[in-house]
Amino acid sequence: MAKVLLDMAVSLDGFVDGKGGADVGLYDWYAATSGPNHSVAEELVETTGAIVVGRGVFGREDDATGWEETPYDVPHFVVTHRPPPRVPGPVDFRFAGSVREAIEAAQEAAGDRYATVGGGADVARQALELGLVDEVQLHLVPIIVGAGTPLFAHGSGGWRLTPIRVVEAPDVTHLRYRVDGPRVASEG
Repeated sequence: MAKVLLDMAVSLDGFVDGKGGADVGLYDWYAATSGPNHSVAEELVETTGAIVVGRGVFGREDDATGWEETPYDVPHFVVTHRPPPRVPGPVDFRFAGSVREAIEAAQEAAGDRYATVGGGADVARQALELGLVDEVQLHLVPIIVGAGTPLFAHGSGGWRLTPIRVVEAPDVTHLRYRVDGPRVASEG
C-alpha cells in the first residue's frame, strides 16, 4: 500500500495562511525554474500518486468548481460531506466523507507512489491523529504571519519524528521527517 506524505508550507510561526485565509506567499518557492526549490517541487510531482485535500482548499461551497490546472496529473480526493453535483475541468476530483476514507482511497489510487495530504490544516491534523501519516514534509518559509490557520492546533502534539533530510533554499527550508509511531504521552 502507498505511503502517506503530509506535505505543507508553513510560516515560521506555524500558520498555513494569513488572516481570513489570505495568501501570504508560502508557496512562492514552488514556481522556481531551477535550483533546490525546483528540485523539491519536481520530486514532489514525480512521487505523488494521489492527493488528499480539504473542502476549503478545493473551493468554498458556493463556488466549488475545482481547479483549472495543477502540475499533478493524479486523482485528487476531497474530504467533504457535501460534494458538488458535478465538477467540470481537467482535474480528476473524487469525494470522500472522512479523512480516513479519502486517505485509504488515495493510497489505493497512488500505487507505488505517495498518497500526499496536500492541503487543509484540519485534514492534516486529523490524518496525524488517526495515525495515517508515514512522513511529514514541511516547507518552512521565514516569515511571521501573526494570524491565520495554524497547522498544529493546541493539543495536537506528541508525535515523535525523525529527520530524513533538510534542503536549504532561497526563502524556504524544506524539512522532511519520518513519523516514528504512536503518539507519545505529553508531559504535564
